[in-house]
Amino acid sequence: MRGFLLPLLLFAALMPGPSVALESVAPRVALHDETTGSLLIAKDEDKPFAPANFAKLVTAAIVFEALQTGEVTEATLYPISEHAWRTGGAPARVTTMFAAVKSFVPVGDLLRGLVVDYANDAAIALAEGLTGSEAAFTDRMNAYAARVGLKNSHFTSPTGYPDPQAKTTLSDMLVLAGHIRTTYPDRYALYSQPEFLWNKINQTNKTRFVKELAGVDGMMLAFDEADGFGALLSADRGDRRVTVVASGYTSLADRDKDLKALIDGAFSEYGRFEIYPSGAEIGRVKVFGGNMPDVPVISAGGAPVNLTLPTGDRSKFRLTVVYDGPVSAPITRGMPIARLEVRVDNRLYQSVPLAAAADVARGEIRDRALDGFTEMFAGWWYKTIGSISIEDIVNLGALRGRHQG
Repeated sequence: MRGFLLPLLLFAALMPGPSVALESVAPRVALHDETTGSLLIAKDEDKPFAPANFAKLVTAAIVFEALQTGEVTEATLYPISEHAWRTGGAPARVTTMFAAVKSFVPVGDLLRGLVVDYANDAAIALAEGLTGSEAAFTDRMNAYAARVGLKNSHFTSPTGYPDPQAKTTLSDMLVLAGHIRTTYPDRYALYSQPEFLWNKINQTNKTRFVKELAGVDGMMLAFDEADGFGALLSADRGDRRVTVVASGYTSLADRDKDLKALIDGAFSEYGRFEIYPSGAEIGRVKVFGGNMPDVPVISAGGAPVNLTLPTGDRSKFRLTVVYDGPVSAPITRGMPIARLEVRVDNRLYQSVPLAAAADVARGEIRDRALDGFTEMFAGWWYKTIGSISIEDIVNLGALRGRHQG
């Protein structure tokens, strides 16, 4: 059955003064507020491109998991094979931690070389150590990616070396970044380590924005001959965190200038607003075959609904309650039955799960028969109600609209 759309309101500006929306010169870019789930900017976020160094994020995540489950320890020694040395070490003239061929290196050091220094010899040694070969590790990478929710990615090596079969998307990288940060918080701290001293060689963090841009604490820069310069950065300032991922810059100068503007702008030109307070009724969903014609919905768990919004013009923002109808009785309080979609220029900006705020029992046979008759001839679950302005919501006391910082 197709979705049911119930328009609720059209945002008007809460504060005077227009605000120019953030823009980016990157062909592909996504800027996500991790605190609220708002997608501030999105351009070709689902268009595939070469992962390059971003593949190393998956490699690191697999090692994080192996450490977490006890499959290995930081003290476990892995050999540096001739293949790892020639392909990812000094002879290859790529980013390397200069591990000596046929030496044995602790997993903890290899991991720091991978995360801090982007070391290709470390990536290969970890892959071979965990699974026996790069090919076997690649299978593990793709299985892991699918398991954690990467929908349009395929990896062909632990290093991200060029391969026409390798691909990822910005959307998948946002998912991966959030997964790493929340699943392995102690390991995530490696991404902000300023330098790594190993074998008397001091190697600085290749994600230099960690030192150069306030709040940035990871994660990875990337480059591909065909797809240009890219970056995935996460920044925490005060009580907000944003993550930006972009690809396709034609120069380092464009990349660096653009990323700084996006991260600074995300904090200076946007704020967090409470749109609905805790437990507020957000809409009513039609019920089929119940002892009540509809049921109120609130945010899942009854939490307040917070959005990250521009501090200036919000005239293009629209909220809609969406559900697949009809919703059949019985319904239990707390059951997820709908979602609140926030859109700007018809782009999905944020989605908030909604749950039933009351129990609805099955109705009498007469009630169910009447609903079935109505379904056949009227299709009542496709009707909508009129829009209401944010000022009217405020006047009715149903909206806080409070700036949270």
